[in-house]
Amino acid sequence: MITKDKESSIIGLFFVGLILILTINVIINFAIIDLAYLLFIIGCFIRYIYIKTH
Repeated sequence: MITKDKESSIIGLFFVGLILILTINVIINFAIIDLAYLLFIIGCFIRYIYIKTH
């Protein structure tokens, strides 16, 4: 059974990993769709953090 603290850590690490992968992909091989995905994932991560803190 996963506790809430571990669950939020896993989800946070997933977001950070996804953001890193997309950032590297945008730097190496720029495509507007990857940039859009990156901005969307960053927005989702900020919203997740906001919901967790309030």
